[in-house]
Amino acid sequence: DGGGGASSSAVMSLILAHKLREAVRTRARLNLPSPGTDSYRLVNGEGDGLSGLCVDVLGGEVAVIMSSAAWCEIYREEILEALREALLVPYPSGLELIWRRTDARLKQDGYASPPEEEETKEGGRHVIAKESNLSYKTFPWSGQKTGFYCDQRDNRQIVAKLCRDKRVLDLCCYNGSFALNAALAGAKSCVGVDSSPDAIAAARENASFNDLNAMTIFVRDDISKFMKSAYDEGDERYDVVVLDPPKLAPSMKGLERAARKYQALNRDAIKLVSKEGGLLFTCTCSGAMTQKEGGQYFLKTVKAASVSAGRRLSLLGTWGAASCHTRCPASFPAGDYLTAALFSVGPEKDT
Repeated sequence: DGGGGASSSAVMSLILAHKLREAVRTRARLNLPSPGTDSYRLVNGEGDGLSGLCVDVLGGEVAVIMSSAAWCEIYREEILEALREALLVPYPSGLELIWRRTDARLKQDGYASPPEEEETKEGGRHVIAKESNLSYKTFPWSGQKTGFYCDQRDNRQIVAKLCRDKRVLDLCCYNGSFALNAALAGAKSCVGVDSSPDAIAAARENASFNDLNAMTIFVRDDISKFMKSAYDEGDERYDVVVLDPPKLAPSMKGLERAARKYQALNRDAIKLVSKEGGLLFTCTCSGAMTQKEGGQYFLKTVKAASVSAGRRLSLLGTWGAASCHTRCPASFPAGDYLTAALFSVGPEKDT
């Protein structure tokens, strides 16, 4: 067999072929891809028995591979070949494969990418990703992570169904997905806020793609400043407020400081809910926050925020990442990172 290297390569190829075929079959059972959704997580690390490897399919055109373990780099060619083969079942013409790295994780594994292997950034190229009958302009070669956050797909639908004829505020809106889903579901008006100029430009472009300009406004601003200004001016309140901030607690070490920030953001978000009451859909994508006290810690943080805001809260439900983000039952809930919680916010002066 040409030595140990060739043998280990052949064994790894067999393992990968089996795991990736099963990953494709699992998504097919979830009706992915479907006519309304062509962008989803195909491989979710340990959930698919391939710790350190994630693959997102975008637009039925590309598969973005995110490598965050040394073994992925060592067996890169085997992964690419097995993935090409597995993808021929749902995509007979094949997909373009994009290899991206999480350098911080790889360094933890003691792997440093040689300079000549640095990722190529084809910044100008984009792919139109479809999710729940909405189209998004994505940049898989240069965008955040794999270029599109499909982990909130199910949650976007949960919120959208509650937004008909409602005034909606989408804080940390990124590409506008919560606001756009709400608008498509019949919201009266949707305001999206994000500090990133690129995010706001993308959100506005996505609104145009989907003929939703009339119902949506996207504002570039720091959300804390926006919320304080909106509350002080007192003009605008919202029936549904979505708060989906970036990861504030990358590890347990920074959890206490992050909790204070989450509490302040949620306090100010609750204050912008209609004086007659409404809904708050608030999220954390910090694993440290989601896993502490079995998920209770985040809910307690939001509860403390409601006390500061002087509003009564009732918890209506909690959710995690979309079902294509498979999890390993043996390690659950260790791999959980996303908590999305829906609260009913009582009227002012009803605490």
